[in-house]
Amino acid sequence: MNTVELLKRIKKKLREQKSAIAEKMIEGRETDFQSYQKDVGLAQGLEAACAIIDETLTKIDEED
Repeated sequence: MNTVELLKRIKKKLREQKSAIAEKMIEGRETDFQSYQKDVGLAQGLEAACAIIDETLTKIDEED
């Protein structure tokens, strides 16, 4: 497995985790406002991580 494939797999797992958080929110399984805030922050962090992976993949493509 090369670096690009690894980054794509990581990104896929991050997106799956973000989707699980969104599903939890949609289904109303948040216990309180603090849990909601925590999940919103986690989702934002996961999205930021995906953006970093996208930037890295772009730089790798440009180098090739």
